[in-house]
Amino acid sequence: MVNSKTSYNDRIHLILESIELRPFFNIQTWKGIFSVIQEWVLILIAAFLCETYYHWSIYIITVVFIGARYLALGLLMHESVHGLISKNKKVNDIVGEVFCAWPVIVSMKSYKVKHLKHHQCLNTDEDPDYTAKTDKNWQFPMPISRFLKIVVKQLSGFGVFETFRVMSGKSVASRKPKSSRRYKIARVSFYIIVLGGFIYFDHEMLLLKYWLVPFISWTQLINRWRRIAEHSGIEHQPLEMQTRTTKHNFISRLLLSPKNISYHCEHHMFPSIPQYNLPKVHEKLVNNKMGRQSIYISKNYI
Repeated sequence: MVNSKTSYNDRIHLILESIELRPFFNIQTWKGIFSVIQEWVLILIAAFLCETYYHWSIYIITVVFIGARYLALGLLMHESVHGLISKNKKVNDIVGEVFCAWPVIVSMKSYKVKHLKHHQCLNTDEDPDYTAKTDKNWQFPMPISRFLKIVVKQLSGFGVFETFRVMSGKSVASRKPKSSRRYKIARVSFYIIVLGGFIYFDHEMLLLKYWLVPFISWTQLINRWRRIAEHSGIEHQPLEMQTRTTKHNFISRLLLSPKNISYHCEHHMFPSIPQYNLPKVHEKLVNNKMGRQSIYISKNYI
């Protein structure tokens, strides 16, 4: 445990003095945009293969895989909120909104207000994520019967409304920014064009099978699981350190915690470092005494 007399900000400053991390703050636009393109290509390939070799078992695997890709898009929106997709703010915001946030029914503008408050007031009554998860169904440990009930509810799609309620953080004092008329028109037009396009070409079933079903089932389950695991069950840590880094294997990273989101201690310590550099930052920290004492590491989400 780090010296309790050393403030969190002082500790971060000391870590930055003892470890060379400056190169990891560099934002590479091509990597950010490639990350977004990569997820959409994977979605299209998975849907194509499933349609080509269709079988109910293949479809279930596809739902899990594509559902994780939609979570990845949400996490790339999270990158955009921190300005990490591109140094160009306009490019960063357009990519984050149109290609990451809107497809998963989120407004990046609204999410940004809530999420930055989460960073500023971690696990306090001013933290939108913390106050939104006061319900017993969002707290661990819990009875296995309740856990299984939640899993079934999420996988059936009926848990999506509760997830959106928690994500909205309506109980928080922070107010959502008023969207301009231009923004509202652009967002509504996006949905009309996408939905209209699928209907016009008689492909609405593809939208149902490869967007709606994965999104309301697997995406919601793993997003809920991730959000709980990141900051719960470590109340013995100092308030500002109640964050968990989880060392997953490749399959878990692919299907449960894409885009290095499981390096969550590192993200909260250095929110201006892009996700593709977090594994390298983690290695630097674990090889430094103060860095190692400043992160809480788990092997999995269970």
